[in-house]
Amino acid sequence: MKRQSATPTSRKMPSQERSRFTVDAIIQASTYILMEAGWKGFTTNAIAERAGVNISSLYQFFPNKEAIVAELQKRHAAEINSELYKVLDRIPQQDSLKQVLTLLVDMIIRKHKVAPAVHKAVSEEIPQTLKNNCAEQDNQLRLLFLDALKPFMKNVPNPELAIHILAVTAHAIIHNITVERPDLLETQEIVNELVALYEHYLGRAATPDSAAQVL
Repeated sequence: MKRQSATPTSRKMPSQERSRFTVDAIIQASTYILMEAGWKGFTTNAIAERAGVNISSLYQFFPNKEAIVAELQKRHAAEINSELYKVLDRIPQQDSLKQVLTLLVDMIIRKHKVAPAVHKAVSEEIPQTLKNNCAEQDNQLRLLFLDALKPFMKNVPNPELAIHILAVTAHAIIHNITVERPDLLETQEIVNELVALYEHYLGRAATPDSAAQVL
């Protein structure tokens, strides 16, 4: 039986400007190769050649290509997190659940417009074990979504579970669209449809059960 390998991580954090430049070049080259050649063409030699760095320099920061993918995912999550904080600053000025959802969904769609081919490679080709490396960032994002949306929810008995379901379904829908219908990412229609879906889910009509729970 094979032992499970530890979560891939970079060997060291770049502290000097030259080191940061090297890592950024590696990440940019990796994005290009995933877009052009997919997972099969995604090799450390190809990445080093595209980045214009020696293969030994690449290995100083990343022990293998899986570690590079983990860094790509980490950066993607960090970008969404940063954008989310900007959106959260605007939420107190919103008057309705629909307005809040529109802000959040529009932000997520905009981030997925960038390099949809990379999302396609991650979704379809990269081993499943590498897709689970951002669990901590995902949990943090869900907590932020919960704080933002909970004040606008109506008749939702378990807000934390509702946000979990929202996050899972949104991830599945948006990634499917990114892979199958990237053209929809350029339209307002997909934002409107997702907002309508989640507005009805989080702003439910009162039922005898929900009234009893309030009492």
